[in-house]
Amino acid sequence: MITIVQFSFGVTVIVEHIDNTVTKVNLTAEKLVETKGHPLIVKRFQAYEKYGKIIVPFKKELLTPFQLKVFSTVTAIPPGKTATYGQIAKTLKTSPRAVGQALKRNPFPIIIPCHRVISSRNIGGFSAGISIKKLLLNFETNHFI
Repeated sequence: MITIVQFSFGVTVIVEHIDNTVTKVNLTAEKLVETKGHPLIVKRFQAYEKYGKIIVPFKKELLTPFQLKVFSTVTAIPPGKTATYGQIAKTLKTSPRAVGQALKRNPFPIIIPCHRVISSRNIGGFSAGISIKKLLLNFETNHFI
């Protein structure tokens, strides 16, 4: 199934799921269609605008054990705050590059808020594009700090 959720700040989320379990999330800054799809998935994604978090089950078997460690650490970053690749690497006793590679393969952006991870020198990368990362960080900074 596919559910589409549009946020007021200009990001549209396309959620692939089986019932209530998410298998993949894609982000775009294009307005595709009106919000539609599975009502529970829509409700949980819309909660992001109120709370900065989305709690929904996802297919953990799509992830490696290392990705699970990185994603667990990233999920603990509060809305409106950021951490660097280096800070996460230090916590996990690995390299910033390894953290970046794990985040690059995040199939669940926003659920696993990898947009909150930045470089020590700049904003860093984002699988959905830097413009969407900036939109998300801007929204969170203005609503949750």
